[in-house]
Amino acid sequence: MIRLRRSFASRALRGRAVVENHHRLQQKIAAAPGGSAVAAFFDMDQTLVAGNSSILYVQRAMAEERAGMSDLFKTIYYYLLYRFNRLSVDAILKPTLEGIRGRQEAQFADFCRQIALKELLPRVGRQARLVLDWHRERGHRCVLLTAATCYLAQPLAEALGMDAVLSTQLEVVEGLFTGRLHGLGLCYGEGKVKAAQLWAAAAGVELMDSFFYTDSASDLPMLSAVGIPVAVNPDWVLRRLARRKGWLACRWPRQA
Repeated sequence: MIRLRRSFASRALRGRAVVENHHRLQQKIAAAPGGSAVAAFFDMDQTLVAGNSSILYVQRAMAEERAGMSDLFKTIYYYLLYRFNRLSVDAILKPTLEGIRGRQEAQFADFCRQIALKELLPRVGRQARLVLDWHRERGHRCVLLTAATCYLAQPLAEALGMDAVLSTQLEVVEGLFTGRLHGLGLCYGEGKVKAAQLWAAAAGVELMDSFFYTDSASDLPMLSAVGIPVAVNPDWVLRRLARRKGWLACRWPRQA
């Protein structure tokens, strides 16, 4: 009975903290300067979207007989290694790039668009959409900042009415993928910071007045590059880091 009471008390405290942080975030957005010189950058997987786009991609490919069970197991295996800091994203990316070498960009783009609209968009929860609206009301620019490719990120951002997309670009020659990265390269870690800085300079955005939302400690460089970092459904490393640095940590329910 005592354990049960403690469990209920713990849940009540967590629920109260969620509501309080929800209000604190709304207050931070309201207190930030208004206008287009402020941006709200959003990570995609596990932040804006309640799920992992790579796994959803393979599941969709399996449903259409474009991939097999071994592809799903491999994707989940790599994802778990990455989440537990046992494998770098570069190591995961290499076999992915090799796998699409020689494929037609147009077909790949069409398939990714279907996934973005049918799999990712429904997983953007009510709280995420509400935060987007809060920023729009203040005249802020909403930017999708993700390590995912533009083929998944762009359709999702367009469907959500976001202002810009900063993502990983793939090299294409004569309509076919070369298996190499293009432009700034992988939009991950310091790569996200570089992409955001270049975009902000061109768009007249002040990063120190801007927001960045993410679930992962791997985004520490970008969290440190903005004035208002926000941890959303953070992993255990980011949760501890946010507590130590006094960053706002929010829990966004997974349901749409």
